[in-house]
Amino acid sequence: MPDISCARRALRPVPALAVGTVLLTSACGGTSASTSSDSDLPAAVAQSGTLRVGMSPDFPPMEYLDEKTQSVVGVDVKLVNALGRKLGVKVKIVQQSFDQLLNSVQTGRVDIVMSGLSDTVERQKTVDFVDYFASEGRFYTLQSDAGKFTKPADVCGKTLAVSKKTDYYEQVQKYDKQHCAGAGKSAVKLLPTDSGSAARLQLEQGRADVAVQGAENLAYFEKQDAGKYESVLGPLKSTPFGIVVKKGDSKMSGAILKAMKALVKDGTYKKILTGGGMDYAVTTPVLNGTKD
Repeated sequence: MPDISCARRALRPVPALAVGTVLLTSACGGTSASTSSDSDLPAAVAQSGTLRVGMSPDFPPMEYLDEKTQSVVGVDVKLVNALGRKLGVKVKIVQQSFDQLLNSVQTGRVDIVMSGLSDTVERQKTVDFVDYFASEGRFYTLQSDAGKFTKPADVCGKTLAVSKKTDYYEQVQKYDKQHCAGAGKSAVKLLPTDSGSAARLQLEQGRADVAVQGAENLAYFEKQDAGKYESVLGPLKSTPFGIVVKKGDSKMSGAILKAMKALVKDGTYKKILTGGGMDYAVTTPVLNGTKD
């Protein structure tokens, strides 16, 4: 089973991704389906009729390889193909490792990236984001221990595993200041890991009492290993996922934002997210929505 941790997920190698897998969606034949014209898109994309989309397909259920067909599937795949239809272009999914994605859009190897990347103020210095997914972090533990965590203070003094390469690592530290160490209680014992899978392993082997991961990822694993994990407590405040566009490319970001808003208006956007069990993630698309 592929490893995940959340959009803020750990940077890790992805096997056999040197050659991009291509998924094509036909341009719509009628004007009612497409909300873009050639003038909306950058000249190179309009002329080629193809939108190259960077993805790291190791992040179920957002994007991952189907075990039988080895094709890229997931919520983001459905969304970006719908986006392509609105833009009136074909979609070519270029498989890459997660740590290549930002550089790939900056250097023009892909036109956009849609792969569970969080819109952060720091990242906005080098790329732009069209926010489209209200992600959230969740505490979880083994189902047999779920009853031990019913209020925020129950995490105090406990060992908590979380990937140190994710936004959740910083969020847990803030949580500790608010509810535990900063409130005169025992501090959370942070157990930093290199990935979400490593955090789950610490939990399974009894070296951690509780862990934190993205709600979308956790829901996937709860289905894959029914009865093993259970979410506890309320969600952590989190930054949204964004479609990544080259910094300052207002033509591209404007076209993407316009098309995403059209998907919201016609109901396609909500249908895809709720169909994937992600009602909580529905949000209004905006450009660079994360602020200080």
